[in-house]
Amino acid sequence: MKIVVQKYGGSSLATPERIDSVATRIKRKVEEGYKVVVVASAMGKTTDELIDLAKSVAENPDPREMDMLLSTGEQISVALLAMALKGKGVKARSYNALQIEIKTTGHHTSARIVDINVDRIKRLLEENDVIVVTGFQGVNESGDLTTLGRGGSDTSAVALAV
Repeated sequence: MKIVVQKYGGSSLATPERIDSVATRIKRKVEEGYKVVVVASAMGKTTDELIDLAKSVAENPDPREMDMLLSTGEQISVALLAMALKGKGVKARSYNALQIEIKTTGHHTSARIVDINVDRIKRLLEENDVIVVTGFQGVNESGDLTTLGRGGSDTSAVALAV
């Protein structure tokens, strides 16, 4: 099985038109015979907007709750990208960190990846041509969502590629 990992940042996914363009690029890789693991960031300035929103309701937002809030940006992106791929006839599915089993340290808002269930990813790629994974996040030992801090989607992509 030939596998390629691709990462798309917020500006690449900022609009429906850009999502469509990314989906076309991913479809080309599938047509070349690759299975594709896509790591997606939140759309555009979504993360910044969510941070501002949190600070509008709490002067010092709780780190655990920040992780719960901030992780939603990537979840939106992966779902929309998987929908765009399916619309182009690509067998694709979106997954979050819990479903992929990306395990992290317990540090909210600045966690580090400690393990990824590679066997799970291989099984998912046997069922799909593309898996679209939330970047920037993982799950700690307590089962809480954690985020990796700024640039975390890049870290997720590198970890999945190794």
